[in-house]
Amino acid sequence: MEKKAKVLIVEDETPLRELLKSELTRSGYSVQVAADGLEGLNLYAEECFNVVLLDVKMPEMDGVEVLERMNDHSSIPEIIMFTGHGDIETAVKCIKLGAYDYLTKPVKLDELEMVIGKANEKNRLRRENINLRLEISKLENHQVVGRSEEMVKVLETVKRWGATDEHVLIYGASGTGKELIARAVHDFSPRKDKPFVTINCGRLDVNTAESELFGHMQGAFTGANKARAGLFELADNGTLFMDEVSEMSLDVQVKLLRILETGTFRRLGGSRDISVDVRFVFASNRVLSLCVERGEFREDFYHRINFLPIHLPLLSERPGDILPLAMHFLKDSPEHSGGPFQITDEALAALQAYHWPGNVRELKNTIRRACILATDNKISTDLLPFTPEKLPLPTRSSGSSASTSTPLWEVEKEHICRVMAAVEGNKSQAAKVLEIDRKTLYTKLDRYDLENGGPTPG
Repeated sequence: MEKKAKVLIVEDETPLRELLKSELTRSGYSVQVAADGLEGLNLYAEECFNVVLLDVKMPEMDGVEVLERMNDHSSIPEIIMFTGHGDIETAVKCIKLGAYDYLTKPVKLDELEMVIGKANEKNRLRRENINLRLEISKLENHQVVGRSEEMVKVLETVKRWGATDEHVLIYGASGTGKELIARAVHDFSPRKDKPFVTINCGRLDVNTAESELFGHMQGAFTGANKARAGLFELADNGTLFMDEVSEMSLDVQVKLLRILETGTFRRLGGSRDISVDVRFVFASNRVLSLCVERGEFREDFYHRINFLPIHLPLLSERPGDILPLAMHFLKDSPEHSGGPFQITDEALAALQAYHWPGNVRELKNTIRRACILATDNKISTDLLPFTPEKLPLPTRSSGSSASTSTPLWEVEKEHICRVMAAVEGNKSQAAKVLEIDRKTLYTKLDRYDLENGGPTPG
């Protein structure tokens, strides 16, 4: 049974209403009650429930009318009808109107809890399907690939931060894989089986941000013909990933800060606070401290979310991951001629030497493009969008082993040696020839022990 599921009981008989509230609360549900249909509709309109228990026979407004109005507000909860005056015609009508089940009184508590449990499970699946429809295009290649020292450190941090319930802030340039890291934080957390909802704050219009995040009431603005749950409610008990948080307006930052501090918010046009249990993971490709200095980001909000930071390195700063990532993307590409793709040694060297300004995203698109253009199962340099002719390959002595058995790091090391020799040790010039930044060159020189005149290639 899903603990913390929200149940609304609409029942005009006080003893039964209080008994049901007491028993379901003891079983771990969060329960609210209403004594009549109008009170039930008011609660329903301003809260996102998982299951509703709705009595059919009530004064002034019966359960069938309440059911119809609830369906006009939202289609998310599962509604269970129950009555002491059951008849087949009413039962059929309720089921046609979308009721999950129709029970007759008296009902045993254990049987009722079993039905509520099944309804709640259906509701969980319904919410997951909504999230999947929203995020289906973002679920591809949900796997962090990296064996470099830099990425090993990142993943160690992800595991530590993921095990806590604190909010996380991920820094990284565009294309470095911030969403994959956010999903990894979620997967390493106790919330891993709960919703993971994403929103790109850069796509939020000032006029639509509140409706998207907080949801809205029916009639809250022109065109709001039906109440709608926001992303905070869809992420309840799970994780909400907010990408490009630096693009969020200052007004929305104020309201989001209140949610972080109180765990409550109000729907647009609503009058009641709604409680949610959401873990936030934020991401930014900008330095937020500089945004604060320029007045583009609230300082109090910055200090609140910058509690557990994760910094993602550029792909050019972790060249050891280029080959594993390329092979990973290649593996997911459709095959030609009934066999897997292969990359030529020349293409591997070109991939390794390129500076990748678009980071992992650019590498992924490069591999996908090459697979589409390939006429056979071989990825060669002519299929790459950059200019590999500027990357001269090392010439091997006649006594060297076959190129297919030479490690890629050795090819790179020899190539750097030759370039450094050609420019007489001028590192700035060498970086330009290699088309990498100087920091990356220094890293490679240190890794291959070339900084102090390492071994000269034969």
